[in-house]
Amino acid sequence: MAQFPNGHVVAGRYRVAELLGVGEVAEAYRAEDLSLHRTVVVKALAPGLAAHEAVRREFRDRIVRASTLSHPHLPRVYDGGQEHGAIFVVGEYLAGGSLEDRLARGVRLSVEDGARLGRDVAGALASLAEHGFVLGDLSPGSLIFDGDDRVRVGDATLARLADPYRERLGTETARYLSPEQVCGETPDDKSDVYALALVLFEAVTGEPAFPGVAADTVAQARLTQPLPVRVELGTLDMILAQATVPDPLLRLDAGQFAQRLGAVAGDAAPAAVPRAAARLPLLAQVEPSAPRRSIGFNAPSASEVASTPVTNGPTLRPRQDLAPGLSAGRVVSGRTPHFGPGLEPPRPPNRPTRWGLIAVAAVLVVVAIGAGAAWKAGLFARSYSVPDLVGESLAAAASQTAPLHFSVDVTGRTHSASVASGHVVSQSPAPGTTMKSGSTISVVLSEGTALVSIPRNVVGRGCAGATNELASLHLRASCPASAALYSSSVAAGAVVAVIYKGTRNPLAVPAGATVVLALSKGPNPATTTTATVAPTTTTTAAPGRRAVPNVVGDDYAQTYAAFKKAGLYFSTSGHLSGTTTWTRVISETPAAGTLVPYKSTVSLVVR
Repeated sequence: MAQFPNGHVVAGRYRVAELLGVGEVAEAYRAEDLSLHRTVVVKALAPGLAAHEAVRREFRDRIVRASTLSHPHLPRVYDGGQEHGAIFVVGEYLAGGSLEDRLARGVRLSVEDGARLGRDVAGALASLAEHGFVLGDLSPGSLIFDGDDRVRVGDATLARLADPYRERLGTETARYLSPEQVCGETPDDKSDVYALALVLFEAVTGEPAFPGVAADTVAQARLTQPLPVRVELGTLDMILAQATVPDPLLRLDAGQFAQRLGAVAGDAAPAAVPRAAARLPLLAQVEPSAPRRSIGFNAPSASEVASTPVTNGPTLRPRQDLAPGLSAGRVVSGRTPHFGPGLEPPRPPNRPTRWGLIAVAAVLVVVAIGAGAAWKAGLFARSYSVPDLVGESLAAAASQTAPLHFSVDVTGRTHSASVASGHVVSQSPAPGTTMKSGSTISVVLSEGTALVSIPRNVVGRGCAGATNELASLHLRASCPASAALYSSSVAAGAVVAVIYKGTRNPLAVPAGATVVLALSKGPNPATTTTATVAPTTTTTAAPGRRAVPNVVGDDYAQTYAAFKKAGLYFSTSGHLSGTTTWTRVISETPAAGTLVPYKSTVSLVVR
């Protein structure tokens, strides 16, 4: 039962004239706006969906946002509200029917009109995307025409509201799904581009891109098959292929799609989509050469016989001149001619035999197969110069190659100190190479700069030995006097710390980096006392000060022994902290070489 009967005034303003239809998501009514005296459409959310509060909130939010949209190919939203539990939206009434209705009546679009229709719809999709709307279920049924046959994209306030509660997928819905939707992913604006490309394919060719009667079969087809190549598409063929790339990252967006379709249309004229195909009645398609005056065979008149010219044929003779053994010839003009002695009856003109027709058909099939193979082999494809993609992101590389009809294939990844992670390090073929459209450019992406671990045995070695050790790892090192540090645990002249960009003793640095080796200056004089006992002088370390040992990279046993020898304690944090099963020290605070009071506690990060 309809929620609003005929004659009912919704919200005290919109008088219902008739129920237009009942769908899975909403009921649609034609109504009269009593305030502004115009025809509107009132769409009430289906009771089954209105029972869900989450759906009601989403519907209200969309009504508010959609009322701000302004685009020539989007229907206007005037009002919205709730009455007796029914939540509704009021919008522009479109009297021209849907594209689905027109295609069902045999309408087929030319390449130019298909491009114009697609340009207008893609422009509307771009506007929707800018305002956060995604349809996710675009089809010929959601492209509606107004009274002037201008196309509008269906009501975005109702799109996909029923998806969470749909028990099964219909074949017509599955026919226009994008590959990512078939795989269960949430649709985005490029999903609508894919659906529009399938709609245009059907509008121009008269057949769906992926035919079938079972929803599963129709949906799965786009995962294993490319968009079919049809000669009717003409210059639309390549553009639709770019709009139906399975990977959304490489697919055209709505703005790009509209721009390319506009170039095919060649003008700003609106799409001309007739309401029905121009068809003559069956009998009107046959024009007789002359009107018939009787049913059956018409015998010619005497004047018609007398006026019939005879050329290059035998002389007609009366029957008594017929020579024995000769048979009568063809019937000409209603009479039976006979031929004189030695004359042959005229032979009928040669007509193609059945085997001749079969031979001609076979030749045509071979030619068609050869032409198709030549097209597939790229013999008719245009050639373009390969662009320079090195240093570009993968998305930017795909954007550069799409207008040239090249595809980009990632064949590997490698470390690079000069190219940012995720950007192209190298390509094949090289920039400037000429290739045919449809070819593939192979690229290798950067994984960023490679890291080199600093060996633990560098600390405590001399400058020359430590420098050589790091050089073998492709690291540069220097031992400036300005970087020297006091240390009571490391002998003077030996490396007490490795410094990289202000960080002491890092675990790893980028390959090819330059590090500073801080050499020990021995104990700090300010922490020592001198005791004089004649005749010798002895210098001893002040009691209570200990240097933090370098245990970065050590396991539990090594760390325990080093701190026991130094007279210090340690605490741990990180994975497996508080146990004796951790295997490596990640960092220590204070840093190695720092002088701290006797029996102080040093914080270690372990794993």
